[in-house]
Amino acid sequence: MGFLSRVLFGKPPRRIEHPTFGEALLMSAKHGSYWEVETEVGGTPFIVAIETTDEQEPSEAQAEFFKRFARNPDLAFQRASALLIPEYEKWVRGPFPANWREGFKFTSMSVPLRGDEHSPWDLSFECLKDRDGHLFTCTFQNGLPKELQVDG
Repeated sequence: MGFLSRVLFGKPPRRIEHPTFGEALLMSAKHGSYWEVETEVGGTPFIVAIETTDEQEPSEAQAEFFKRFARNPDLAFQRASALLIPEYEKWVRGPFPANWREGFKFTSMSVPLRGDEHSPWDLSFECLKDRDGHLFTCTFQNGLPKELQVDG
């Protein structure tokens, strides 16, 4: 990359190949850095944001944290359901389906520092029953669902 390009666009983001996550791109954000990964969970596209400090590569504990939910999306829904279900019923103005997969698709998550679920992290689900495909993101603090944000 030439000098002028670096001045105008900054240095190119760092990329790594991780044994669990595959290709990861280091992203700088207002409140720190994270590794962004585009992968698949259950055969569908899935985004993972892995928190980091000092550009450290994802740890084994972070990989295990991710795999726990990637292998079992039902666990992800179960962890967030107390906030997801009431908000879903407000958005679609109807009852939540008996099978959560008829209402939501698990689409993304963040992985906390050190894979410690007591640090902040989140799980996101796309609503399948509204026309706009709103994204419902459940934020966790101290291992418990804390807040739900709806985007879209």
